[in-house]
Amino acid sequence: MSEPQPLQGIVIRLHGQHACVAAGDQQFLCTLRGRLKKGKRRDRSPVAVGDRVRITPIVGDGEPEAALEEVLPRKGELFRSHPHDRRMRQLMAVNVDMLVIVAGADRLSEQLTTVDRLLATALLQSLTPVIVVNKCDLVDRALLDPLLRPYIGMGLALYRVSASAGQLDGINALFAGRTAVFAGQSGVGKSSILNALQPGLKLRVGEVDRDGEGRHTTTNASLLPLAGGFVVDTPGVRDFGLFDIKPEELSLAYPDFASARQHCKFSTCTHRHEPHCAVKAAVISGEIDAGRYERYLSILREEWNTEQRLAP
Repeated sequence: MSEPQPLQGIVIRLHGQHACVAAGDQQFLCTLRGRLKKGKRRDRSPVAVGDRVRITPIVGDGEPEAALEEVLPRKGELFRSHPHDRRMRQLMAVNVDMLVIVAGADRLSEQLTTVDRLLATALLQSLTPVIVVNKCDLVDRALLDPLLRPYIGMGLALYRVSASAGQLDGINALFAGRTAVFAGQSGVGKSSILNALQPGLKLRVGEVDRDGEGRHTTTNASLLPLAGGFVVDTPGVRDFGLFDIKPEELSLAYPDFASARQHCKFSTCTHRHEPHCAVKAAVISGEIDAGRYERYLSILREEWNTEQRLAP
């Protein structure tokens, strides 16, 4: 019997210490070779959903298995600081080029800090951001417009949809030939939107509890076909820590601060307490949205407090 020949595939799911790899018309449950875990790493796991890999099939009578031999070069990573070790990254997906930030119109004001965190992440990690507001059939547009005006003013792609009503605002055209990541809090309807965009996915859709909190129906990130491209559906996130960023660098991910920022007295201005801060002046004059600025300060404080708490 000839030796199995190496194959090239793509990681579509992770299960603990194993990866599910699609290669050709088969899926293999793969163990990671020990050498992939050796050496100094900044990622807890050496493999992420979306990785292109080389595998060697293992001969057997059960489900197809293989050894994962090599991770091929990546482009377009989405990551956050690891919740339990800020010195490490937690990769959410790789080989992606677009981050779709999903929020729910019914609780939009409460979710804007998460939207801002994810938007900053996309810009810092060179991913194209798209904002999708779901459940727009439940809320009067006049109530949403003031909350969304800063994002429209930045020229961001922003779509108002209702997955339950089949109103998708043409967003299916975004995905052809691209790989996107869907991210947002639990209960905003990410799975419902994906089901509407790609009939046949049959992703589980959860309910929202009495306090308005969504239940996690996506428990592991998965790579799925979507409207001529691919999407990584991630579990709902509330804590999305920014990795390896200094306080004075956070505002670089705020395009609406850019014009004012260049007139601050100090190049390391955090726009919090420093004198002669042009960003604070622009907030007072109305050039910068006050809500965006207050959420920026909240994120800045959270990042600093977390760093201090976890410092050795």
